[in-house]
Amino acid sequence: MTGKSLYEFIHPDYVYNVKSQIGRACVNLNQAGMPFDVKIISHNRIETDVEMINIGFNNGNDIQVMAIIRDITERKRSEELKIAMKENERLLVEAKEYDRIKNEFFANISHELRTPLNVILGTLQLLDIHNQNGSNKDLNMDKYIGLMKQNCYRLLRLVTNIIDITKIDAGYFDVNLESYNIVSIIEDITLSASDYIEDKGLSLEFDTDTEEKIIKCDPDQMERIMLNLISNAVKFTKPGGKISVKLTDKGSSIFISIKDTGIGIPEDKQGMIFERFRQVNKSLTRDHEGSGIGLSLVKSLVEIHGGTIYLISEPGRGSEFIIELPTNESHESHKKERAAKIRHIERIQVEFSDIYS
Repeated sequence: MTGKSLYEFIHPDYVYNVKSQIGRACVNLNQAGMPFDVKIISHNRIETDVEMINIGFNNGNDIQVMAIIRDITERKRSEELKIAMKENERLLVEAKEYDRIKNEFFANISHELRTPLNVILGTLQLLDIHNQNGSNKDLNMDKYIGLMKQNCYRLLRLVTNIIDITKIDAGYFDVNLESYNIVSIIEDITLSASDYIEDKGLSLEFDTDTEEKIIKCDPDQMERIMLNLISNAVKFTKPGGKISVKLTDKGSSIFISIKDTGIGIPEDKQGMIFERFRQVNKSLTRDHEGSGIGLSLVKSLVEIHGGTIYLISEPGRGSEFIIELPTNESHESHKKERAAKIRHIERIQVEFSDIYS
C-alpha cells in the first residue's frame, strides 16, 4: 500500500466529495468536519461502506489531515432494507387498489350483462308459453326457442360465476350455514338430475351408508357444487357410461363422491384442474364447452364450508371427485330442506347449459 495514492482506495463515485472534504479540513484547522459517507475499496477489490470525519492540523512545516473511519455496512444494509420495505408497501397498496378496481369492474360489467340476459330469457319464456298454447304449434319454433334459451342459460351461468368469483376474491361472498341433513340434500339434488342424465344415455346410481347426517351447510351452494360436478361427469362421459354419487359417514366428517366412467384426466394435468381459467386440454373445447371457472368456484365453495375436495382419475377409466365436509355437530334442531323441484330444474338448465345434444 506504500507509495499508493489515497484516492486509489476510494470508489470513483466518491473521489470528488473526499477531495472537497479534505480541502475544507485544510482550511478549517483543528475542527472536526461533518461526517460523510464513502465507499472504500480494499487491495483485493472488496467494497466497504464507511463513515468518514476529517480533521486538519498544522504539523510544523505543513498541514496534515487525519481521517477517522467507521464501518457502516450494517447501517447501510438496514437503510436499504427500509427503502425496499417502503417500496414493497407502496407496490402492495397499488396492487390492492388495482385489485379493488378490477373486482368492482367485473362486478359492474357482470350485472350489466345479466340484466339484458334476464330480459331476453323472460321474453323467450313468454314466446314458449304462447307457442305451446297456440292452436298451430310450430315445432321449428320449439327448436329455435330451446336453442336460444340454452345459450341464455349458458351466458347467465358464466356471468353468475364471474360475479361470485369476484365476491369471493373481495371477501364478501355470503353463505347461510345452518344445520341440515346433508344426506337428504345430496339425494334430492342428484335425483333431480336423473332425467337429464338418462336422456344422455347414461345410468345414474345413488348410494349412502347413512340416512341422516346433520352438518352446517348452505343448501343453495351445495346444489351448485353438486350440479357443477355432475354436469362435468355428464359432459365427459360417453353414452352407455355410468355416473355414481355416494355418501360415506366418517364420524367427524362425511365424504361425498361423484364418480364417472368418462375419459379421465392425465396425472400430469390433475394438479391444475382446480386452477381458475385453466382447462386440462384446450383441444377439448371444440366439443366440450366451458370457461375454466366452474371447478375453481366449486373448490372455493367447498372451502367456505370448511371442507376439501380432491380428484382421483385415470385416462380412459373415468374420474372421481371426493368432497370431505366436517360434521360440526350441534344440539340445535336441524332444518328440513323444503321441496324445491322447480328451483332444481332451473339450476339444472343453467349448470348443464354448456352440454349440447
